[in-house]
Amino acid sequence: METLLQDLRFALRGLRKFPGFVALAIITLALGIGANTAMFSVINKVLFARLPFTKPERVIYVAQKQANGATNVFSVPDFLEWKRQSSLLLHMAALQPASFTLGVDEQPERILGARFSYDMFYVLGVSPALGRTFTADEDRSGAGKFVLLSDTLWKTRFASNAEIVGSKLQIDGFPTTVLGVMPPGFYVYTNTELAWVPYQMPTQDALAASRAVHSVWALARLEPAQSVRQEQTQLDSVATRLHHEDPQGDAGFGVVLQDYQDALTSDIKPALWLLMGCVGFVLLIACSNVANLLLVRACGRRMEISIRAAIGAGRRRLVQQLLTESLLLAALGGLVGLFFAYAGMKALVALHPASIPEVASITIEPVGLLFTTAICLLVTALFGIAPALSASRVDVSNALREASRTASRSSGKHRSVLVIAETALASILLIGAGLSLKSLFRVGMVEPGFNPNGLLTFLVPAPAPVMDQGQPYLFYQRVAEKIQALPGVQAVTIARNVPLSGTDPSMPVAVDGGAPQVTDGQIVTRLRVIGPGYFRGFQTLLLRGRELTERDSATSQPVVIVSKSLADRYWPNADPIGHHLRPNIVDAPWYTVVGVAADVRNLGLDQGVEPTAYYPYTQIPKSVILLVERSMTIVLRASSNLAGLRNSARQAVTSVDATVPVFQMQTAEQMLADSGSLRRFDTWLIGVFAALALTLAAVGVYGVMAYSVVQRTREIGILMALGAQRLDVLRMVVLQGTRMALAGVTLGIAGALALTRIMQTLLYEVSPTDVPTFALVAAMVFMLTLAASFVPSLRATRIDPIVALRSE
Repeated sequence: METLLQDLRFALRGLRKFPGFVALAIITLALGIGANTAMFSVINKVLFARLPFTKPERVIYVAQKQANGATNVFSVPDFLEWKRQSSLLLHMAALQPASFTLGVDEQPERILGARFSYDMFYVLGVSPALGRTFTADEDRSGAGKFVLLSDTLWKTRFASNAEIVGSKLQIDGFPTTVLGVMPPGFYVYTNTELAWVPYQMPTQDALAASRAVHSVWALARLEPAQSVRQEQTQLDSVATRLHHEDPQGDAGFGVVLQDYQDALTSDIKPALWLLMGCVGFVLLIACSNVANLLLVRACGRRMEISIRAAIGAGRRRLVQQLLTESLLLAALGGLVGLFFAYAGMKALVALHPASIPEVASITIEPVGLLFTTAICLLVTALFGIAPALSASRVDVSNALREASRTASRSSGKHRSVLVIAETALASILLIGAGLSLKSLFRVGMVEPGFNPNGLLTFLVPAPAPVMDQGQPYLFYQRVAEKIQALPGVQAVTIARNVPLSGTDPSMPVAVDGGAPQVTDGQIVTRLRVIGPGYFRGFQTLLLRGRELTERDSATSQPVVIVSKSLADRYWPNADPIGHHLRPNIVDAPWYTVVGVAADVRNLGLDQGVEPTAYYPYTQIPKSVILLVERSMTIVLRASSNLAGLRNSARQAVTSVDATVPVFQMQTAEQMLADSGSLRRFDTWLIGVFAALALTLAAVGVYGVMAYSVVQRTREIGILMALGAQRLDVLRMVVLQGTRMALAGVTLGIAGALALTRIMQTLLYEVSPTDVPTFALVAAMVFMLTLAASFVPSLRATRIDPIVALRSE
């Protein structure tokens, strides 16, 4: 310990003599450490945050496997069938994300929550902080209305009143008994959930019999002695047995098990790991730069180190002293890096897309500080060991005679190798950024299939009485009439969902004309429920036939409009107008095709178009009314003043029914921007990291070339004294920088060819080996590194031969 303190004091004294060197090294390290700490904090919070369950690693997500190999949530009959067939899934619990209208003090509010089966609490291993959970009897259809409140809702809306348990609240228009309050921080699929009600899964109606309507999430708990792989194998054998017993059934019928944490983060995980790899490259470049700085400083300390070796200091003792200085630099860089990481956290929260879960609560936690400490130790090894070993390897007699000349020969190759490595890493990052930017450009060129200018959308839940009567369209018709009467409104329409929302149900359809019947999962068709004037309101091109009108009522002939992709799939060589189709719903009628509409991007601009069937919301089968018409989207188009129409639209809804809230009000342009926010966010971050990497690489090239000129002062002086021209000297020095630049860019291209393939799923209509991107980035990196070596080259041409010869 005493030796360590002595080394620290000596290191501090030595570093104080070179404030410029210390500042540059600390800032360089802080950028690398700060970026890594910030990204680690994001990944730790988003991907590895412990879910608020008992032993959350034992909770698994159960998905239904379909004939085409895709997975989906369960239909009601398939969920119940698997509970009966498999003892492993006997306690499989049902979940359905939902939102509710909470009516308190005449102020209806829409809150997020979920419907649970009673055994969900066994699966999660969680009990209420107050009261109790649902019983099996309370989870049966028609058993009554019950609710569990979140700790947040209990504290903010009910002032932590313990007497709330047993009282009744108005939820979705019904008196609902409060059974309990869940513990703080409890949630299942999003941390914004505020209430949970019994699932009360239907077992007798058409929805209970329909295998085409997928709406049931399923969770199960692994037994202590079981693994996901073991259970998956046993469940596959059950699926094989079932298909053997019923050869006419779905050959792909089965289930897929997945860790629930992985299931929640599967969409964001690839992008986050890619960004973590990017900041890792930045750290390596920063370490290379600091290693170069230490090598340069070691050259100036050859005399000091030689004297210490001459008076008895062993090589191990010298290495220890030099590593202590490196550790001190890394620690100071880590402290400043924490400040950069904190600033980065603030920027992430300010710029985050809504699709990154829990980003607003991300901060540097104790585990983040441990990570920073580990990073400091790692970078000490990365940038400290090689210079320390190089500096401690001295021939005392030669070093005392020609310290500087020996230093130039011994460390020049090391510095060149480090610069080549920096240039290669920067090239890889820039190629990745270029591919991402090109993808973003391609996505920006995609036509969404509708005109977003002048559109305002918002959701309105139907009141409980009209839902009970099975006629929610009567309520929505009155709302549409009120909004249409507002000044400045050009068109009003109604839809279950709108383009880019990506939440329409998918199901097979049967068609006439001899087309084969299809089974679940073979052909997916989106079911979109809309009102009159939908295509006129969205200004989506109607390619053939007519628009839906008010005449398409609940008592008229069932009609449907199909997308171009659906028409091309089922009637590729015929006019689809007049043909018929029927969604795979038990009580669905045959619908007559009356129009063909242009394809619209429903999942996102970077997602492919999907065959879609547009049904009048007045003609939807009764079995799915509760699923698809519980909350409908109102869409209005106006020539101007959308901001002023927000309050007017709310008042119009209130004039029809004051008990229903208006929520998720946004313009279509906002919706369009949100749909690409994650891709823009990733591209922006990769670009920032690539620019930082390139800057550090350029600084490294400049530093090596500048020091090389200093070390070769005598050589250059001799050449000029013998008649060499300034152009010859310039060519000689630039050629050295050119060699390093070419080597670095070549290695970078080779590395990018191997590594950019992992980006393939994140690119849109761009190959991971896109030649123009590779060529442009290679040229840019080469020219920049060449420019970084040009300034020292000019300085070399100004050397006075007489002064140079005297310098030694």
